[in-house]
Amino acid sequence: MDIMKLVDNYKEIQSILQQCPREQWSYEMVLAYARALNYLQEYSDQTDPFEQAYELLQMVSDKGVTDAEWQLIMASVSFNLQLYAEAMHHAEQANTIRAGCADDMLELYSQYG
Repeated sequence: MDIMKLVDNYKEIQSILQQCPREQWSYEMVLAYARALNYLQEYSDQTDPFEQAYELLQMVSDKGVTDAEWQLIMASVSFNLQLYAEAMHHAEQANTIRAGCADDMLELYSQYG
């Protein structure tokens, strides 16, 4: 299954991955599910999905530390958990890895620091 082909279909990503044992998830699957948890509209006012996404991202942090996409997702999840300093750190790290990719985030997050 190429989970990355479902990039913006968050409900489908969630549905597929909930049927697969977590220990079989690839790095890309973890990123896709964390992104899905972070962006599903019906979760926008609840903390639990953000905490779950945060925990998933922590599971693959050894690979994520050098991955701009992981840093961007972690920045967004951290921001949604109101961990503003951490969100800013991850956005800065993303920009270090891929110049300019987190400029909008940094502008927004600087208002909360």
